[in-house]
Amino acid sequence: MEENILAPKYLKKKKPVKVRKPSRPIDGINHRLLAQQATQVLEEVAAEVSAVPDDNAAPTRIELIDKAKELGLTFTKRTSDEKLLAMITEALSKQEA
Repeated sequence: MEENILAPKYLKKKKPVKVRKPSRPIDGINHRLLAQQATQVLEEVAAEVSAVPDDNAAPTRIELIDKAKELGLTFTKRTSDEKLLAMITEALSKQEA
């Protein structure tokens, strides 16, 4: 007679393990985790506030878009930052001349 070979999780003697769920607080808020998350957020905000942006840094995409709109330049979302910067500098040099 053939023996049925069963995978370990289907053994006949093995009982399924019951996974325990964490208890729910009455008001629906886990205050212990809330305190930990609040301290992490405060630390991140303090780090962001202390980091002053460098004035000599390259302009961001948002700044380039604002300046291009101010100058009335036409561009698409596929226009690269470098090309947009070149268009802006060219338009500024034409205005000064």
